[in-house]
Amino acid sequence: MSTITAMGKVIRDTLYEPVFKRAWPIWIGVLAFAVTNILMASFARGLGVFPQMSMWGASILNGIGIDVDAPFKPYQVTPVHLDVHSMINFGILLGVLGAALIAREFKLRTDNWRGYVQGFLGGALMGWGTVMTPPCNVGGFGTAVMALSLSGFLMAIGMIPGAYIGAKLLQWQSTRAIGMIDFKDDPDRIGDRKLKSSRRPFLGLFVFLLIFVAVIVYSVYDMSNFAVLLLFGVVFGIIFQRSRLCFAAGFRDIFAARDTKLLRWILVAEMVGMIGFSILKFNGFLDSNHFVFPTGINSIAGGFIFGIGMVIAGGCGSGILWRSAEGYVRHWFAVIGGMLAAGSWVLLYGAKVGEGWLYGDPVFLPDVYGWPGALVLGFGILIIFYIILVLVEVKKKNA
Repeated sequence: MSTITAMGKVIRDTLYEPVFKRAWPIWIGVLAFAVTNILMASFARGLGVFPQMSMWGASILNGIGIDVDAPFKPYQVTPVHLDVHSMINFGILLGVLGAALIAREFKLRTDNWRGYVQGFLGGALMGWGTVMTPPCNVGGFGTAVMALSLSGFLMAIGMIPGAYIGAKLLQWQSTRAIGMIDFKDDPDRIGDRKLKSSRRPFLGLFVFLLIFVAVIVYSVYDMSNFAVLLLFGVVFGIIFQRSRLCFAAGFRDIFAARDTKLLRWILVAEMVGMIGFSILKFNGFLDSNHFVFPTGINSIAGGFIFGIGMVIAGGCGSGILWRSAEGYVRHWFAVIGGMLAAGSWVLLYGAKVGEGWLYGDPVFLPDVYGWPGALVLGFGILIIFYIILVLVEVKKKNA
């Protein structure tokens, strides 16, 4: 066996097969998500994708002559290549695209006009939900709970009935269209495996080469923070694509299939993240108000609207991003709907996120209960939620 052949076999067995060919177990995905979120927070900030998208939407509205400010104060209208926060979203898109191509799972998946309308409306509901809560469920629920913000727990309270309504709408829709379903297709992992000699893996490597070039360019221009956040986004993208981690699916599956496995693992990720964020905040490495959002009826109402939208759109904020990069055209429309709806918030509401009558004050649990009390409360809520999900599974098996 030649040296080149031997090296190729090593790369295939140690990198390609385990990372890009075989699907990751969900437990690996959620733990990788939690650890990566902790690391990115220690560098700059926790994960959230919709505030950047809302800025993109406001930029589009300004571009067509509608004068409107971006809804989130830290995310002012800026050319996207000069917006440091947008690097996370671009990294997710590129990481998913590269991983999907290498795994031969990228495929342009079209839909009919009803599917595009549904995607757009679901995205719009998420857009309005994300500015009411705020933000999206990955940031407003996932990272906010890790950061011990009361708003994150309240958003989950709103998302549960929202996901229930969304799931019922999908069940009604599928009942009507049951005869048109092609059961040979798996919507969560469709790849064109007929083309084993496809050039897609090489295109995937080219995508990662472009990422490397972008990192070098930003570093040369003394914008290393842009480069690092882009790389963090790429890591998140690979995690989402290979493990199929989607917060929307976790909430949807409770009602659509009585399947709680994904959401139970997400709760485990929340517990891991809560430990990491608490260490960072307690030791002063991270501002105590980081990812602590306005808390009140806005958190529940926004979560409810977001919950409906994420289910009918087929993904949360991060979900519609990474599925767009896999070639799902419906999710392109969901991204557009979410961007424009969130971007129009100041025009519709008359003030920015966190201002005015709608929003309550931010509540950081350790400020109210102290660190021991806040951690006991946070972990207690997650554990109780986990037990309820286990009981749902038991009831399903005994039915």
